[in-house]
Amino acid sequence: MTQYFQKLLMCFVLLMLWGSIGTGCSSCGGRKASGGENTTELSSLAAKTPQQEQQMKEMEPMKNIFKAQVAGQFYSGNPAELKREITDYLATAKAAGAGSTLAERDLVGVLSPHAGYVYSGPVAAYSFSAAAAHASQYSTVVVMALSHRRASRSISILDMDGYETPLGTLAIDRDIIQKMLKDKPELFAPDVAMFENEHSLEVQLPFIQVAVPNVKIVPIVVATYDEALLQKAGAYLFDALGAFSDVLFVISSDLSHFFPYDEAKEYDNASLSLLEKWDIPAWVAHASQTRKGMCGVKPMFTFSQMFEQFDSDVRQVTLLKYMNSGDTAGDKRQVVGYGALAFSIPKGLRSDRLPQKDFGPYTPALRKELMAMAKAAVRAAAKGDIAPLPEPQSEVLKQSGAAFVTLKKNGQLRGCIGHVIARLPLYRCIEDVARAAAVRDTRFTPVTVSELDDLSYEISILTKPEPITPEDVVVGRDGLIISRGMYSGLLLPQVPIEWNWDRDEFLAHTCRKAGLPMDCWKDDATRIEAFRAIVFGEADLD
Repeated sequence: MTQYFQKLLMCFVLLMLWGSIGTGCSSCGGRKASGGENTTELSSLAAKTPQQEQQMKEMEPMKNIFKAQVAGQFYSGNPAELKREITDYLATAKAAGAGSTLAERDLVGVLSPHAGYVYSGPVAAYSFSAAAAHASQYSTVVVMALSHRRASRSISILDMDGYETPLGTLAIDRDIIQKMLKDKPELFAPDVAMFENEHSLEVQLPFIQVAVPNVKIVPIVVATYDEALLQKAGAYLFDALGAFSDVLFVISSDLSHFFPYDEAKEYDNASLSLLEKWDIPAWVAHASQTRKGMCGVKPMFTFSQMFEQFDSDVRQVTLLKYMNSGDTAGDKRQVVGYGALAFSIPKGLRSDRLPQKDFGPYTPALRKELMAMAKAAVRAAAKGDIAPLPEPQSEVLKQSGAAFVTLKKNGQLRGCIGHVIARLPLYRCIEDVARAAAVRDTRFTPVTVSELDDLSYEISILTKPEPITPEDVVVGRDGLIISRGMYSGLLLPQVPIEWNWDRDEFLAHTCRKAGLPMDCWKDDATRIEAFRAIVFGEADLD
């Protein structure tokens, strides 16, 4: 055996020994218990708070990644070259004033073309330059594209962890996707095949990574011809996403295909001007023409049904840029058209999206215990039983707390009373306000025994109220207390979400609740306080 192979064998033996030490050495905490569990990992996980567990979950590498399909074809596969190209496109668009008229508006969505970057990149940059000016606003980008190869009975969603491009992996917002699939399985379906070998969605992603970084995406391919389904999907997308200010929609579409330069401009101007005028029936008739219209007519139509949920007097469609391949690549004999549009509304009409529910120290077991207490207290109140409920074992529930209990019957409010200041142990507060909501809310007659099975319950555990200025109020996060002299009114954080109020409406209705003029929040003599709440209903116990 040569000296080389002797050394190679020695390295192999050392590696084997190192591996056995790494998995079996109990002194470094790596010993495995029977069944294969790592005892150190199990004990440390049990000690973590929910917040720490969420942080660790977010730090875990994504495992289910969809790989780039057209890198090196429609755009550069070299990361440095790709980023430099996009940055140059964006800088040129910004210098030309792309989106400058939208600075004081809320940009809901953009239309962006999807050809190879040498052809459509200069136009796409206008859409993404406008979005970049609002980049800090967004946490989620919904990308709505088409399929050039297949049709589908429903709207296709990419239900994976991430989408990889040469610039890295964009995280997919799985929470939103799972909600969409659960809420509307008749509209949306997971279908990876619809995204394979398809460029219309993917070419938008590197632009998102550069112009609107630190966002998650919701990848959607609209390839169904069921117009009624698309209308329902648009209405749902508004409720689930469009109504929230941290969501941006990117609609992928080119314009006319393979006409002479001047003829193409005529067809393309018709498509864009009809969208600007928001004449959707006429636009559909024109845009649906195979070569004269828009290849992305289906995703654009779906978005239109979402955007129409905003009042007509607040919607604005702005043409950012039009060119065709004759302008960008030089050959004008047969061109493809590219348009950049912005869809906007005045600021303040969309609310902040509620974050994922954080129940703080209240574990499922504690939430179930509190809910059982509230139900027992309501039952006792309806029967006229004044005996107090037994004291719980948990020290968390014995700590001082302020809470509201809300009762509903068939979806309608049946009683709601609470304590704003923590003066009682939380469990005793829950019992007290649950009884009061059942029989002492003067807006309603007392709850009867016959109604008990028809009631639904919601518990709101409150933080200490703190002074706040009107401009700092965040809808969905803050509950409000407005007071002046002997008048005072309170609304919980979930109320403006249920009624789709913006911030000013929330303030006005809290004034009304206090018995004060609805514009009293504008008066310096009015005291405004905010609190936050951990809110859970019967569906939030697991």
